Parts: sequence; structure tokens; C-alpha cells
Amino acid sequence: MSSQMFSMFVGSLLVVSISAQAQSLSVPQLDLESQFYQELAKESGQDVPTAKGFLEEVPDGLSTKDMSPQCDPRRFEDSIVGKKLSTAQYYKVAKDYFARCANELTSNSTTGILGLLKFSKFQYPFLTHPQVKEFMVKLPDGTKIPGILAMKQDPRPRPLVIVKCGVFCSAAQTASMKSYLMHLFDQSPFNVLLLANQTGMDYIYYNKKVTLGGWSEGYEAMEVGKWMRDKWEYKDRISSIHLMGISLGGNAAVMGAAFNDKYLLPDGKKVFNSVTAICPVVSLRPTLDHLFGGQIVGRIFAKMSKDHFREARQYITDVPDLITDAKIPSSRLGMADYIGELASTSLQRRGIASTPQSYFKSNNFWNWKEEVKTPLMVWASKDDMVVNNEINAQVVEHDDFYEKSANVGVLNLKYGNHCGFSSAYGAQASAAVLRTFVLTHSPEFVDEYNKKQEMPWTFGFKKLGPQYEHIGQSWNFSSQSDQVKVSFRIFNWNGGRECADKGPWLANRSCTTTKEVWVPVSSLTALGARIPRTESEAQALTREFNTKVEFRIKGHPLNGTNSNEFYMTWRSHFE
Repeated sequence: MSSQMFSMFVGSLLVVSISAQAQSLSVPQLDLESQFYQELAKESGQDVPTAKGFLEEVPDGLSTKDMSPQCDPRRFEDSIVGKKLSTAQYYKVAKDYFARCANELTSNSTTGILGLLKFSKFQYPFLTHPQVKEFMVKLPDGTKIPGILAMKQDPRPRPLVIVKCGVFCSAAQTASMKSYLMHLFDQSPFNVLLLANQTGMDYIYYNKKVTLGGWSEGYEAMEVGKWMRDKWEYKDRISSIHLMGISLGGNAAVMGAAFNDKYLLPDGKKVFNSVTAICPVVSLRPTLDHLFGGQIVGRIFAKMSKDHFREARQYITDVPDLITDAKIPSSRLGMADYIGELASTSLQRRGIASTPQSYFKSNNFWNWKEEVKTPLMVWASKDDMVVNNEINAQVVEHDDFYEKSANVGVLNLKYGNHCGFSSAYGAQASAAVLRTFVLTHSPEFVDEYNKKQEMPWTFGFKKLGPQYEHIGQSWNFSSQSDQVKVSFRIFNWNGGRECADKGPWLANRSCTTTKEVWVPVSSLTALGARIPRTESEAQALTREFNTKVEFRIKGHPLNGTNSNEFYMTWRSHFE
């Protein structure tokens, strides 16, 4: 796309999103997610440093350490994309990869509460990226759903991924929105729409009502998908639509997968090609009971829930009498009952028959009696301290109905805590999971994406001695700079005893040196390079190139060799 055409596109996009932007100063957009994680860290009893900047990081899209060639996430992607795997085969390949490489992926990572805290502190001011804008979807019934829309520069049809974020999540620069926008936009060839949760303060501001749970939010996600497919002015840029949900948004995802089988489009096709539920709530009531019952998590979450209700009552018009200080329970153990009463009363006053019991029943995935036929991946971690794994993902994993399902699979990993997989397994592997699952279910796009391109490295590189070995390369773009830095990490087998004994993938960093080469951006236009207009665009381009570009010699990765003659290979469509 030319710069003139792109400017016209951005101008049109601004028209779509102008109402949200014009009110952005007055619309409440709270990052309660990050606040929640930081409060958990303070109360965890661990020695958590409080120095400014601690754990703050601008992710570069790479793994937490240099990977051996056999565990490189690129090999995982190569084993899937274009192989025409069935959904069940995909789950097997993904599980086998993590079983084989999890120890290496996590050997230099941050797990547990510190991993969650690190996840909450990722730096990405994405609203300053020229291709990322505030957006509003207005459904036929008048519901307004605030969102964040990220669009690639070229007009080719490509998968659109719609993401529902978690409890209290607004369409703002929250922890999960930053992380998953990096994975799905910067590190993937998709257009992305991130949507506020129904419990987000901006959603409440626009709709004046209390709504909570996957039954309503899953159906709403279906309606958004239909709107994007039928009413959106750029609907011709959609090749397929995929739904993802995070945490409480994961409840919308599992229910949305079920609705996707039932409520078909007029042509008989489904709205979503695939659904991914990330650290999801599968059964709402048991999850709330466990969450509020926790000594640390429960106490903090109850306090934040009460504060959220107090903030929301200046906007809510359907049940204002139920969110007074006298009605909000003093004990956290009464919060689940209170939420059930609040949600069911709101439904009643909108003319929908409901009781607290029927409300919780409808938001329990296990009350859906029909087998889900839509490809559904549940991605969870066993150390999740917020959404209990044993009563959610593990139940799906070991259920007789789904254990051998051709459509539903559970990737249940050891680490990740609550949705923070990139802290534990690295951004490269985490993005590869999401990207490959969507691509496996995008046959209309994957063949073209799978065509790799090549370019020789012509920017000079001195010959290495036999004691040296390439172990990693990385790109780094800078705002408004016409030069990009390429760093080559080189292992020295003669660097000391540990270097000789442990080798390149286990030894410490003292065995490694770095060579830097500065390359003109203009020489990389065939790869999709451009001079970044803002710092956030520079960050995004860094992640894009670190994901898609690989250095190779004839038939093999450059890593594990000492060659000084190599070329670059990449998949296009990220631009």
C-alpha cells in the first residue's frame, strides 16, 4: 500500500473511531488488571523489589533465552503451517512440542507471582502506533462495545481475530491487551479487534447496565463477528474470523464456541473458524467461590470488586438500588451470591426471566449438553492463582466427552500463572501457539502465507574461528531512524570451563559475545521494513522482524554453525 493510500485508510478509520476518541478523556478506562497483579505481588509474602522500573520490559518478541535449533519456536511453526493438520493433530503436535522443550523454554524465565507481575509491566503504548486506533461496535439492539482495532497496512483479505478481555477490563492499555496485541498483531499476520469486557468501566459507561458471564458475552461476541462480516466498511479485508477470550473473557469464548455451532449465518456457515479460550473461566459459580475464598487473592479481589461497583454506580441505571454501600456485602464470602443477585435482577428488569440459580446455571459450560464442533483450544496453566485450574481447564482436559474430541483440546502447561505465558515460555513460543492455531483453521490464507522468501545477507560479516558458534540473532528498530541494528550472538567454546562443559544452550552469558551490524532500512523494504514513525511502531517492527525473519545457511538454520555466509528467509503478510 502506498503512503498516500495508507493515509486515506487511516483517515477513514478515524471516522469510524472518532466517537470513542472524542470522549476518551471522559470515558473511564481503568487498568484494574495490572493493579490487581501488583497488589497480589505486594501481599504474596515474597521479596518483591519495589524499585521503579523493576521488571519493566519492552518485549522484543524473542524467547527468554537463545533456543537450541530443535526447540526453536520457528520449527514448531514449520511443523504445523501448511501441513493440513486436523484440529486433533494440531493439539498433539503442540503438546509434544511443550513436553519436549518446556524445560529449555522456561530455563531463564520468570514464573509464579513474579512472572505475573512482569506480565503486568510490559511496556507497549499501542495507542501511539499509527495502525492502532480506538474503535466502537454498535450492535442492532443499541449495545455499544468499546474496542481497540489494529489493522495491517495492506488491503489483502486476512484472518480477523476478535479478542474478549477479562474481568473489569476496559478498551485501554491493560496488561492482557498489551501482551496479546503484541502476539496477534506484531507477531502475526492478522488484523485484530480487542473488545472491552462487559464488566469494564467503559462498557458500563456506554450501556448503563450490569452484565456478566459467558452466556451473554459469548452471544455478544457472535453478534460482533456478524457485524464485522456484514456491516463493517472494511469487511472485504476479512478472509475468516476467529474468537479468543482471556480469563472471564474465556467464559465468553467457550460459550461462544457452543453458540457458533447453533447460530449459523444465512448461508449455513459459522461465524468463527476457530475459538481460543486463554486461562478461561469454564464454570462461573465454582470459580467465584474459589476466587473469593482465597486468603490473599480473595481478599484483594473482593476489595477491588467492591471499589469497582462503587465506581460503576454513577453510570448504572438498571439496578442502582442494589449497588449502594448498604447492599454491597461486607464479607468477601458473600460476594458470589451478591453477583448472582445483581446480574439476575438486571436481566429481570430488562424483561428477561432470571433467578440467581438460573443465571449461574447458564454460565456453566457443562450445562451445554451438545458436543462443541467448532475448533476450540483451551490454553491454561496449572499454577494459575486466579482462575483455579482444577475446576476449569483440568475438568475439560479429563472429561470423557472431550478427552478424545476431534474439535476440542486443552493445552495445559505447568507455568504461566494467570495468562502470563510470555513471562514463562517467552514471547516467541507464546505467539506461535496463538498464531498457528488460527492459521491451522484459515485454509483460505495459509497457503499464501506459507510461501517463504529469501534474501542474501550482503552487509558484511567477518569469518569466525572454529571455537565460535552462532546461537541467536535479533533486530532492533528505533523511532524515525533509517538504520536498523542487527545483533549476532556468538558462543565461544574456549571461553572457560563452564562454556566447554555446558555448551551453547546451557552455559551462562559470559560465554557469549555480540556483534552488531547497522543496516539501512531502505535495503530491507522487500522484507516489509519501514522507518518507524513512533516509538511504539519501532517496538512493533522489532517484534515483527524477530518473529518472521530467520538467518539460514543452505538447508539449515545459521544457529549451531560458525558460517559467515548466510541468507535471510521470511514469511510475508506481517506488514
